[in-house]
Amino acid sequence: MIKRSALAILAIASLSVFVSCDKDDTPTQAGKTITIDASAYGSWKYFSFEEDTVVSITDFSTSTSWDIAFHRSDIRVNSGLSGPGDGGSYSMGKVDFNSVTEAPADGYSLNTTISILESYTMPPVYVQTPGDTLVSKWLKIVTDVAPPTYEYSDNIYIIRTANGKYAKIWLKEYFSKDAKSGHVTMKYVFQSNGTRKF
Repeated sequence: MIKRSALAILAIASLSVFVSCDKDDTPTQAGKTITIDASAYGSWKYFSFEEDTVVSITDFSTSTSWDIAFHRSDIRVNSGLSGPGDGGSYSMGKVDFNSVTEAPADGYSLNTTISILESYTMPPVYVQTPGDTLVSKWLKIVTDVAPPTYEYSDNIYIIRTANGKYAKIWLKEYFSKDAKSGHVTMKYVFQSNGTRKF
């Protein structure tokens, strides 16, 4: 796994200003990249691949208008306990983004519960909430060292959407360009025609 210290984040962020594409950003499968401000401890940000944007959701547990949601480094997918959708998640492991050309037919993980930091107080407040136990492993924050380190799995995940379509994602970064945490950068390709081919 890739480790990054808090002190190195500013340097990484500065480099990202000058590097506009990755080595796997080819014209045929470059995909799209979005940075979502999921830094609030008390709320989630919901994203629809179909709408290609963050969407406003009144009740995530009854809505099929979202596919994946972010709460700092925590993730939920519209399936299982998280929502009524036909979603799910699958890890392809640490592989090249463009090498993933087809979503698996089955074997998807459904959401159960995860523990999240709901309030950054003393003592911190953790709660159990519906969430994705698989994709939430994309980032490990090691707090027993000073400064904390951030270990990125760099796994490529397949997200089966609420409507049973497929997207491949790479959660690349947890910090904004000005080094603020909870800003998740996601690279993705969504197959809108309903097939498993990317």
